[in-house]
Amino acid sequence: MRIIILCLMIFFSKKNFAQNANDLTIKVSGYKSLGGTIFIALYNSEENYMNVSKASFLGMLVPKELTESYTFHQVPDGIYAATLFYDENGNGKLDRSFFGIPKEKIGFSNNAKGFFGPAKFRNAKFNHNAIQEISVTLE
Repeated sequence: MRIIILCLMIFFSKKNFAQNANDLTIKVSGYKSLGGTIFIALYNSEENYMNVSKASFLGMLVPKELTESYTFHQVPDGIYAATLFYDENGNGKLDRSFFGIPKEKIGFSNNAKGFFGPAKFRNAKFNHNAIQEISVTLE
C-alpha cells in the first residue's frame, strides 16, 4: 500500500511541475510596402524587455502580403510582451532620426504606445496560457 501511495505522489508532483507550452501566433499589419523584413522579439519579463540578447523568442518574416502571421511554437505559459519593427530597407536594424525617433514602422503587443520612447512592458504584456493569436499594427 505504501508503494502505491508513493507512486501516486510522484505522479501527481511531476504533473504539477510540468510546464504547459502552446503556440503563439502574431498577426502583423500596418506596413504599406513589401520587400523588407519584420523582426519580432518576445520577452517574458520587464527586466529583459527591449534587450534583444535577452529575448525569450526571436522571429523574422518577409512579408508577401500586407497582413502576415508568424507563429512561435511551444511557448511556455506565462506573461509576455512582444516588440516588432519593419526593416524596410533591409539593413538589419531599426533606423532612427537624429533625435532617436524611429524612421521605420514599429509595434508592440496590445498595440501599446510609447511616450518619448518605446511602450512600457506593463502596457504591452499579455497572459499566454493557451493556443493564442494576437494582432499588432505597426505604426
